Amino acid sequence: LLSREDLKKLVDKVKETSPTVVDELIPNVLTMGTLHRVLALLLEERVPITNLTRILESLANHAALTKDPVELAERVRTDQGRAICDRFRDEQGRIHAVVLDPRLEAELRRAIHDKQLALEPARLERLMVRLANEWRKANARGQEIALLTDTALRRAVRQALARALPDLAVVAYPEVPNNLLLEPVAMLRLEDVSGVRADEVGLAEPAAGKAQPAWQPALAGAGVN
Repeated sequence: LLSREDLKKLVDKVKETSPTVVDELIPNVLTMGTLHRVLALLLEERVPITNLTRILESLANHAALTKDPVELAERVRTDQGRAICDRFRDEQGRIHAVVLDPRLEAELRRAIHDKQLALEPARLERLMVRLANEWRKANARGQEIALLTDTALRRAVRQALARALPDLAVVAYPEVPNNLLLEPVAMLRLEDVSGVRADEVGLAEPAAGKAQPAWQPALAGAGVN
């Protein structure tokens, strides 16, 4: 995706206009190798790196806390939220996304072990099938959609889906800017993955007004259509 020589040329270009951020970050705080890995992780998920100055500034803010490229890439994603979400905006400025109900999010969190989503194969397959169907329907409408998840789930879910659904972006709630409208195109529920109806396990939907979908409080302050 990005060679070391390409990276050096990009950093040298940034240094022409923003020498301070480069000198403060490289190599004393962050090595070129770590920077290369962070940018590769971003590019793998189609996160634009054209504004490298802003990415380096973000890394300068976070590199004192961690040197792990994966963790740094996740933190940069939050700072680059607008650039990430722009591809999902329609002409009315709405972001189209698939959201998860609270019970399914809790189930997925319980299935994370060693930062990997260790979901039973049958359940993972049902999750992939449902997401693939929603992605195909959106594609037929000419829409790009994302799967919206809890921050703690984002990378593990993305890794689990990457091989089967490489074009489906997984976006964490904090990556969505507060002034953008969110329009859910579908909500995935626990029974969609478990294969058991909610009423069969005593998990019938709560009465109206008794509960909020997980994405509503997480996006407090954002416009939700």
